[in-house]
Amino acid sequence: MSTDLDRLVNRIGRLSIGQRRLLFRQLKALGLIEAEELLSDRNPLNIALSVSAQNVERSKRQIEGGPVKPKPPGSAGPLRKSDHRSPGSGNPAAGSAGQRSAVQPEALSPQEENPIVPIQIVFDGGSRGNPGEGYGSFALDWPGYPREIVQLNFGDNVTNNEAEYDTLIAALEAVRDRMKERQIETGSAILSIWGDSLLVCNQVRGEWECKEPRLQVRLEKVRTLLSGFGESELNHHPRQKSVEILGH
Repeated sequence: MSTDLDRLVNRIGRLSIGQRRLLFRQLKALGLIEAEELLSDRNPLNIALSVSAQNVERSKRQIEGGPVKPKPPGSAGPLRKSDHRSPGSGNPAAGSAGQRSAVQPEALSPQEENPIVPIQIVFDGGSRGNPGEGYGSFALDWPGYPREIVQLNFGDNVTNNEAEYDTLIAALEAVRDRMKERQIETGSAILSIWGDSLLVCNQVRGEWECKEPRLQVRLEKVRTLLSGFGESELNHHPRQKSVEILGH
């Protein structure tokens, strides 16, 4: 045990400051380290000792409690608004999901750690007229932080299904951008996504075919975004659940 610990300490001692910071973030995200001062160049031994002791405790908790599983989200939280242009607004013949600006991560609370339980997203979109003025909102439950709700406007000539997709895209981009802003590896994220659109859920999961060109663009965008995360699960819930959480 002592020999293995000495080797670990020696390896930590050879890391650069940047590498130690990265190591600290990863250990902290896993619940293996707590105090900021343990990252100091003067205390590589303390890092190793903390890892050893807390790893045992964390393993015990996992054995007793079992793995963390996604749970249906609860009630509403703080509300934010953001204006967006739908890919198809003003141009019913074509559109690219990349044309719509993403939700800025600065509009959301800062996140410093990798999530060790799923990040929960609840999304819903619609259109006043179908097609008409598109709108949407999503709730973001980041582990350890209060729920946030972001409202979106997509402009004119947007269908209900397009607004559903655009809202999901905005939510995924918000999570991605926040993680990049905080220099957190997006591949470490686990997403638990909930929505009441059977069409979006089943098309993204590959259970239903997508024939509409304007939806195909959005579907590919969603799949591309999801591929950048570690794990993701898209779940369907009743319409009433969206109303309860998002207000529409």
